[in-house]
Amino acid sequence: MTGIAVALVLVSAFAHASWNLMVRRSEMPELTNWMMATFGALLASPMAVYLFATNPPDSVGWLFILGTVGLHIAYFFTLGRAYKHGDLSLVYPIARGLGLALIPVIGITVLSESVSLIAGVGIASIFIGVVTIGSSASTGLKLWIMPKTLLANRSVAFAMITGIIIATYSTLDSRGVEHVEPIFYMFMLSLGGSLGILPIIGRTYSKSDFRTEIRKHWKVGVAGGALQFLAYALVLSAFRLSPVSYIGPFRELGIVFGVLMAVLILKESVTRNRAIGAITIGVGAVVVAIAP
Repeated sequence: MTGIAVALVLVSAFAHASWNLMVRRSEMPELTNWMMATFGALLASPMAVYLFATNPPDSVGWLFILGTVGLHIAYFFTLGRAYKHGDLSLVYPIARGLGLALIPVIGITVLSESVSLIAGVGIASIFIGVVTIGSSASTGLKLWIMPKTLLANRSVAFAMITGIIIATYSTLDSRGVEHVEPIFYMFMLSLGGSLGILPIIGRTYSKSDFRTEIRKHWKVGVAGGALQFLAYALVLSAFRLSPVSYIGPFRELGIVFGVLMAVLILKESVTRNRAIGAITIGVGAVVVAIAP
């Protein structure tokens, strides 16, 4: 990874953990997540209009945009549901860890990228960390070896689905930014995702809930939207500098930030397994970053 790519992903990881913290603190995380995506798109709209006027996407670029919008609609839904049922220190590491650990697998098998032995060790460390954190649930290691136990734990199940979606859209987006300016690409997926998720969460929440959420927490929506937009726009820019097989796992440092925030701000009780898992993931991320 280049030095610039490392810097971009570091800032992105902190921003990503920060907006996830805001979602977890919300009484209605699905609405908060939707509000952030909507405000993020609104904040970026002036720059998006300029980029569209000066450098519009080609026909292939629009296909990538459509694909990532569909995936992000699913992502916003499953992430909100995961936080509805689980702690930040459990959901965040599993969703991010599993998703970004799978990225190199897709990068190698689908995009024909290569990964060095050292990077492979780092990626394996990340995967072990994810399994360790998941085993901190009440069912322990049975969570991973018994499908019924896994599906019964809604926070972990939705977190894992979110992770698979993350791996899929990250791989897609690493090629999408070859055809579309990163900021415009991020604007479209934020706007499309927020509009697409609206009828889905509208079945659970009333119009009054939406109005109350916006009226009481619009500042959170603006701040979180800015962080949400910044976090992934930086990663999309980093995709242009280094392979997705390296960028994806290095983003795992956000998990360390997320667990620290869960302890220091949310006052969550982090078990030994969660702490060990987070450290293992962080070490693996650093190994990937320095790997040739």
